Amino acid sequence: MSRLATRILLVDDAQIECLAFERQLHKIPGYHPQLDWISTYADALAAFDRDQHDLYFVDFRLGPDNGLDLVRRARANGMTKPIIVLTGHGSAAVDEAATEVGANDYLVKGEFDAVLLERSIRYASRNADALAEVARRLVESRATARELMKQTKRRAAAEADVLQVLRQTMTEQEAERQRIAREMHDNLGQSVTLVQLGLDSIARSAPAQSDIASKAASLKRITHDMSRSLHRIAWEVRPTALDALGLEDAIGQLVAEWEPHCSLSFDLHFGIGDRRLPPDVESALYRVIQEGITNVVRHAKATRVGVILEMRGSELICIVEDDGCGVPEVEPGVAEKSSRRLGLLGMRERLALVNGTVELESHPKKGTAVFARVPL
Repeated sequence: MSRLATRILLVDDAQIECLAFERQLHKIPGYHPQLDWISTYADALAAFDRDQHDLYFVDFRLGPDNGLDLVRRARANGMTKPIIVLTGHGSAAVDEAATEVGANDYLVKGEFDAVLLERSIRYASRNADALAEVARRLVESRATARELMKQTKRRAAAEADVLQVLRQTMTEQEAERQRIAREMHDNLGQSVTLVQLGLDSIARSAPAQSDIASKAASLKRITHDMSRSLHRIAWEVRPTALDALGLEDAIGQLVAEWEPHCSLSFDLHFGIGDRRLPPDVESALYRVIQEGITNVVRHAKATRVGVILEMRGSELICIVEDDGCGVPEVEPGVAEKSSRRLGLLGMRERLALVNGTVELESHPKKGTAVFARVPL
């Protein structure tokens, strides 16, 4: 009996019902709760607000008032204690109505004895405890959800700041690449050209078979190699075609530079025509294709590379695919140190700056495909 209520409030407009109810309570073996009685709707509502009882019995009819409305208001005001409805006529409709307003059980007057009353008190108390626990956990869940939302917002703000810093860094990096490439082409390239012209002049003025002519020819070969190296490095830093002519020409130049140095066959399929893309999009996609081809040359053991660049709806699609050995799977718990994986991470970072995405599909001995998408 320790789980039963010790203070009970009966809300009924007929005192005789209170006396009958009290007699039934006294018949429950070993159970001696304090019973209080209130006969009006207003007094009952005030008693609910004070919340000084462990269990409440409410008559279905309170004179001109409605006991179910009292239960509904009590629940709306935060009452979690067990409430049992008393009614003169029991039915499925009464059961449903009582449950809907928040009552834990109902009893039909004149049809319950001490055994049924004790069972109803125990059942209602257990049911109310369960509902209160659910409500408590719901409050905790809502608090947790609010905290997670705050953390999500803080994380989103931090990620936005990081993205902005990364975007600014990439923009400044490309600008610096452009400046360095221009300096190498215009200043260093011009100086090497002047040295070559000077050596030509010395060679013409010296006897044909003299040491001076031989040394001048040797220095000319060195300056010629220097000129080619400067041109290659400047192109790797920032191809002039990317700024002057656009992405398709820059990719064509990239492939032309690679072909003499590898055994790959390149297939290029372009579908954007003369359309110029935003500079940051062109830079991002060029670097993605550059990294993709570099990975194929270094790791894929492929014979063919295909590059597709086309518009599909409102998206720009870029695909770099090969027929090589594929990307090996990494065992769980083993750190991936492959430069190819790191290159994929770099692609994702670059494309994220233009709201793009990249996916990798690979099959052993069937090749690898890199899919990049950029909304325009």
